[in-house]
Amino acid sequence: MSDLPESYFEQRIRSFYEEVDRTFRVSGCEPLGAQDIFFRLSRVATPFVEFSEIKRICADVDRPALEPDEPSGHRRWPFAWARAANRYRQIAERAEAEGHAVTAGRNYLRAALLAHSGQLFCRPQWPEKRALQRERADCYLKAARFLGLERLAIPYAAHQIPAYLWLPKGVERPPLVIMCPGANSVKEELHRWASAFVDRGMATLTFDGPGQGELSPYQGSRLPLRFECYHPVFTAIIDYAESALAARVDCSRTALWGQATGGHLVTRACEQEKRPVALVNLDGFPTLQSYPSLPPDVMEEQRDALGFSTFVETWRYLCEHGDAMPAAEHIDVPYLLIHGSRNDLAGNEAMDHLAKTIGPTATQMIFPDGNLGVFNWDFIMTDAMSDWLSDRLHPREPQA
Repeated sequence: MSDLPESYFEQRIRSFYEEVDRTFRVSGCEPLGAQDIFFRLSRVATPFVEFSEIKRICADVDRPALEPDEPSGHRRWPFAWARAANRYRQIAERAEAEGHAVTAGRNYLRAALLAHSGQLFCRPQWPEKRALQRERADCYLKAARFLGLERLAIPYAAHQIPAYLWLPKGVERPPLVIMCPGANSVKEELHRWASAFVDRGMATLTFDGPGQGELSPYQGSRLPLRFECYHPVFTAIIDYAESALAARVDCSRTALWGQATGGHLVTRACEQEKRPVALVNLDGFPTLQSYPSLPPDVMEEQRDALGFSTFVETWRYLCEHGDAMPAAEHIDVPYLLIHGSRNDLAGNEAMDHLAKTIGPTATQMIFPDGNLGVFNWDFIMTDAMSDWLSDRLHPREPQA
């Protein structure tokens, strides 16, 4: 392992935010779409919010500072997103008061996803980051009442895992897809993919694990994310499903799904947890030793989720505990590996090696022009992914 000093990471962080701030002030927000921001926002908001709304928010970011103590142009970012989220929340509240349930649910959902988008590029120490995260969770909880989702609190050691169960209508005891977010994503962000599974007759259970979402350090949790011992989280969820949900879902047809770091965690889980009958890894890295190359804001969030105080500690931990390949040798159920070839944090060779290590049960779905998470081909990818999983959990009789 190369020995990079803490100053290297700090300089990368500083340069990143200086560049973002400079672009906001000099060129406007939208040019950042050529880099990182727009594709990462599209993973969250655009299925439910018009792209024109994101452009309006970006224009709002460029307005003169509204708070006298704003230290930079970039600090305007969370205020612009908060204003947009609040606009949709007010629409939802009026609709709820007037008895328009569909409008209320859709606009609470929009408010939640806009709040989540707004906190993505905030520094950990900013109070606006924590406030937008709380707004995300609160608005999604309100949306759930109108969208048919059920809030769950799943026992885990001395803690509770916050989760949502979404059942398809008209399907008796459907199969269950347990969906794991990544290191800087959350259960609410998975709504877009969960809806695709529910539309195909599968139930979904989305959750925040240790260090994620409602269990993040930004929300006061002292439960850190640990890769080498995350599998008990999946065990606790499956145990809960088998005891509390067995009358409503078919736990003998349970799949695990994960995106980015969540895909990495799903890959590792099945070394210990043998009950899932299918796995989906949406662009999850075989190893997490590329930490110094991550986007700097993600480096900060991963450091905090893992419970470390320095970037060097985080990198050393990931070099020691961030390898999923030994676990991949134990996978003997259908495994879908989805990969965008423009993901420069995990190249095609690494993904090919992961698939070959798993063996004949692995299926690769490669998008040559796909970015990290294949968000630039999301609709096509989501349909293909959902159909693959439906075929494994809803096996059809062969035609004569």
